[in-house]
Amino acid sequence: MVRTKILFTKLISPELLEKEFGTDVEVVCKPTLQIELTSKNEISAQIDESVHQFIVTSQNTVNAIQGLELNGHFFVVGKKTAEKLKAQNRKVVLIEDYAEDLAPKLISGNYSPKWNFLCGSSRRDLLVNELSKANQEVNQIITYQSEQVVYQLNETFDAYAFFSPLSFKAFHQQNEISESSRIFTIGNTTTSAIQEVYPNHEIITAQTPLVEVVIENIKKYINDKK
Repeated sequence: MVRTKILFTKLISPELLEKEFGTDVEVVCKPTLQIELTSKNEISAQIDESVHQFIVTSQNTVNAIQGLELNGHFFVVGKKTAEKLKAQNRKVVLIEDYAEDLAPKLISGNYSPKWNFLCGSSRRDLLVNELSKANQEVNQIITYQSEQVVYQLNETFDAYAFFSPLSFKAFHQQNEISESSRIFTIGNTTTSAIQEVYPNHEIITAQTPLVEVVIENIKKYINDKK
């Protein structure tokens, strides 16, 4: 039997992959992004301590602020990100799957019009633009840098999994995906970036932006092939 070959463009726990795919599937993890966390001193120095509202949109940020005393409420994109913040005893008051859904709630909610936005170096402009248009102040603190990792594959895969627009852009610099391969993404933003390059490819988007949902979608694709 020919094994299905899958490329994940980020590191996934080997235990999770073995549990979900067993030996029928050949899984390769080759990250297209390298994350470097900002030092805690640097983060602390940039926080406006008069503002007690924090926006967090990435698990990388949660790792970067581990151990920092931040007094206030957290407004979060992503269920996993929120879980990790709660594990640090942070007060999470609002969780949405996408920045597009979070922005209107921040603006229409009964909140102070000032925010500390803990974000990455390649963050999207959406939240800042929407809040600024509503005359809200946003203090941006870069908590991590995302560096693209560019490589050239010497093999093809049946399925490719992407987890951010930047990750796909890094991959696309040296690689092409055949139309016969299936593309899986963690969410709508990543799918939109890929559709600009591959408008005719079949792209399966996770309904909830979680790695586990991407894996479930890939498993369904493998089972349907049998």
